[in-house]
Amino acid sequence: MQGIAIEDAGMSKSLLSRKPAKLLIILALILFVSLPIIRPFEVVTAQSYDQSQVYTREFAWDYGGNHWVWNLSIPVTLYEAYKAVPDSTRTRNGPAGYDMMVTTKDSYIQALTEKLNETANQQGYGPVDKINFVLAFVQSIRYSTDLNSTGYEEYPRFPIEVLVDQTGDCDCKSDLFATLIMTLGYGAVFINPPDHLAVGVLGDNLQGTYWTYQNQTYYYAETTGVGFKVGDLPDEFKDQTAYVYPIDLNNQYIVNSQAEFTVAPDPTISPNNTSSTPTPNIDATPTSSPDITQPTIQPVQPLSLNLISDYPILFIAIVVAIVFSIVITVKTATNSKQPKSKRLLSGEPTVSPLDAPNASEDKLINNADTNVEASKFCIYCGSSNKSFALYCVKCGKKTA
Repeated sequence: MQGIAIEDAGMSKSLLSRKPAKLLIILALILFVSLPIIRPFEVVTAQSYDQSQVYTREFAWDYGGNHWVWNLSIPVTLYEAYKAVPDSTRTRNGPAGYDMMVTTKDSYIQALTEKLNETANQQGYGPVDKINFVLAFVQSIRYSTDLNSTGYEEYPRFPIEVLVDQTGDCDCKSDLFATLIMTLGYGAVFINPPDHLAVGVLGDNLQGTYWTYQNQTYYYAETTGVGFKVGDLPDEFKDQTAYVYPIDLNNQYIVNSQAEFTVAPDPTISPNNTSSTPTPNIDATPTSSPDITQPTIQPVQPLSLNLISDYPILFIAIVVAIVFSIVITVKTATNSKQPKSKRLLSGEPTVSPLDAPNASEDKLINNADTNVEASKFCIYCGSSNKSFALYCVKCGKKTA
């Protein structure tokens, strides 16, 4: 019985000694798995190399077999002016009022659109490819929910905010895409499937899914997923009904030089006019107009994750966890190969003087047949006994 108790105590001690190492391994694995999930939920704040002048942002996307890179310098004052619009103003009319976010009169947006248009023309893109080229640019911007990136349940961003924050949900990215293509002169509406918002591009005899509004066809354009082209409808929205909201450019907010907001009519643009050119808005011109370059073609880079350079602390934690797991595994395997008697003795507690006689007696009884030197044999059962034994240890009869 004491031998069993000693073995159990040794096993418990071994398990206890391994718990910290196991805990460290578990925590490292949880951190490794959860880090890619946590990153998209970081609160977005505008960052700049020079907060007093411009925000510098880089965008990259693939289209037409090329990898495109575009570096933008966005005026800080312009971003802050749009950021000052309260959430209650943005959401007071729901999706039906999101046309106020389509800022075709913003001179900075007009300059961006001009560069996109020049680049598309240089590539020989027709109208459909040109729209898909702009759509691919918008799709490359990271998706995040309003709640996770702003703390609001619903927070539609102005196009300038989407470019600086480099993130947005379906509402935000649809506002940006609609602004860019309508500045190019194409007609557009908002298409509202259940719990979603996309853009409908005015077209005729194109391929794909479209909605009819006021006897005109608007082809579906998905801004959140990557790789969708005009007319491509995600599977989750097939056989679903959707609301269509017109985009009235007369309702858009205009930022003036005092960072105030006014509503001004724009008689030169309507949602269905595909030939007119927007008139520049002098009030929306930044104090210092940044130099906007065109997107450039770069070599296509394979998608990869450099764990050492991107997450050095995580890499060290993983290495430490692996080393600990190897040490624990080797130690456990070594202990399991030791003889049972040796393991019992190594884990044996100190015997008190009061228990010593009993412990000796137990050991003597357990080892009577193997540890005694035979010198006297029982004439009744033939068992070997010690030379001084008066009675047989097996049958109990008196020895000769």
